[in-house]
Amino acid sequence: MIQGIAFALSACLFWGLIFIVPQFLENFSSVEVALGRYFFYAIISITIFARARLKGLCQYGRPIWFKALYFSLASTMVYYTALVLALRCCAPAICALVLGTSPIAIAFYGNWKNKECSNRSLILPSVLILLGLVIINVPHIEAADSISDYILGLFCCLISLAAWSWYVVANSKFFQDNPHVSSNDWATLMGVSALFWVVLCGSAFSLTGVVQVEKFLTLSPELTSYLIGCGILGLFCSWIGGFLWNKASHYLPVTLAGQMTIFETIFGLLFVYLIAQEVPPFMECVGILVLLGAVGYGLTLSSRNKLLHN
Repeated sequence: MIQGIAFALSACLFWGLIFIVPQFLENFSSVEVALGRYFFYAIISITIFARARLKGLCQYGRPIWFKALYFSLASTMVYYTALVLALRCCAPAICALVLGTSPIAIAFYGNWKNKECSNRSLILPSVLILLGLVIINVPHIEAADSISDYILGLFCCLISLAAWSWYVVANSKFFQDNPHVSSNDWATLMGVSALFWVVLCGSAFSLTGVVQVEKFLTLSPELTSYLIGCGILGLFCSWIGGFLWNKASHYLPVTLAGQMTIFETIFGLLFVYLIAQEVPPFMECVGILVLLGAVGYGLTLSSRNKLLHN
């Protein structure tokens, strides 16, 4: 279990970057940022896949490829496009508050699917997670510029939450059913599959004007920042983060894995304050301690359940 926790923490560390990198790409829409991120993810994955195939590795049948295709749709285009759009439409604190409840949604949904423990045992850590998120975010929630923006942002948050919760649970189940698929290969297959969605969605959004092609025809400081930012997101947040999370999924029960995703929010907050060169306010420190307490309780509960089953 210690290995799984280490892999999960490492994945969340890289995922924390998704809350700050888009803030440096304000000249590009949420769809353009998402397409850029997964384009780089796809290119990196195709390079790794080509080298593996030359060595006779990473050879899987059509069913595995179909799973990679629709898993990549939920965990890439749907989840991240909705997240970036939500960050643009309503206060980041609101997004963090809604998306931060993903450990609760994942724990209950995963337990409903896998029956790992009693739902009653998940209530206390879930309440602690919710309390910690409220302590951290409520003081920063500001009035939205317009009601329509707020509603759209909240709707996008809920879409992102649903897509991510489904992916974490389904991904864990996938590794249980397909132990022959390695974490490295699955991260690569997901990335290769993402290229299909990047091309399809990119073409559709270009025709409708959502993606402004002229931005990408001339090299400019803004385009350079976009390429660097999307390259960071594609390599560290998508491929490396996905690989580390896949490794964690081999070792952790889905209820505990769901609770561990709260560290994505914690690391995101720490990155924000690190860049701003500020110390988190007292109440945010209290909120983070409450979140850590919730995960600590979840670890204790998971260890107890493991001992009982043994």
